[in-house]
Amino acid sequence: MKKRSIQYKSMMAALGLSTLPMLASAQQAAGTSGAAATGISQTDLLLGLAVVLAGLILICTLVLLYTVVVMRKVMLKPEGAEATATEAATAQQAQKLSVWSKLTDAVPLEREDEVMTDHEYDGIRELDNNLPPWWKAMFYATIVFSVVYLAAYHVLDWAPLQDQEYEQEVLAAQLEVEAYLAEKGGAIDETNVELLTDEAALAEGAKTYSSYCGACHGAELQGGVGPNLTDVYWLHGGDVKDVFKTIKKGVPQKGMISWEAQLSPEQIQQLASFIISKEGSNPANAKEPQGEEFKR
Repeated sequence: MKKRSIQYKSMMAALGLSTLPMLASAQQAAGTSGAAATGISQTDLLLGLAVVLAGLILICTLVLLYTVVVMRKVMLKPEGAEATATEAATAQQAQKLSVWSKLTDAVPLEREDEVMTDHEYDGIRELDNNLPPWWKAMFYATIVFSVVYLAAYHVLDWAPLQDQEYEQEVLAAQLEVEAYLAEKGGAIDETNVELLTDEAALAEGAKTYSSYCGACHGAELQGGVGPNLTDVYWLHGGDVKDVFKTIKKGVPQKGMISWEAQLSPEQIQQLASFIISKEGSNPANAKEPQGEEFKR
């Protein structure tokens, strides 16, 4: 038992020494991060933490396995010439232990009396076996992980907490939306769209109308399957923002699809402006008014 205790202390000392360089590196990184704020990307930091953690786990595992082998050899080695034939036989038999036995560190059946306790329940005696080395390795690894996690998330701010990560994801999503809108013709939507009056924009709107809208609303906007678009009555609002939203989102319950995926925001703005510009044109065979009157 004394030798086992010595080996255990040696193992813990080795673990402590192995973590000193990593702790020093972490302290240096903390100083650097404090001076440069966010000089290193979050991905690089998380990758570094993962590498450090994997290294610590590997070191712990190797040290524990090495300690188990050394402890076995020391405990079962005959001491001097006084070693009896029984001890020699026991040592020889112990050297033939399988890898599984070394991993479990369980006492063989013939030596269970050495770890027998006084606890007895219904004729069943309790043994005081050591914890398996692989289990202890995992336990030590969780301790190391908890220290790294605490330092990374709550002390050195290497990684964001859940609420901070959520805010970052929302911001990243907003930037993606803005980039998409810019690619599709600018950050134009139903909240900031403006009525266009220049001839070039209205001409583009007329082309878009002929390609996508004339089949339902008529070539002259007089109405057909869809309502008349030249009077002052509107089912979903007559302001340019309302018309833009109607074109963009569609009216599925009335059979009008959303054109958001096929037309850019700029095209929808031109189309809405063209439709409004045709108000009062009084085409032939105009469909009866529908909706509420909208005064400009």
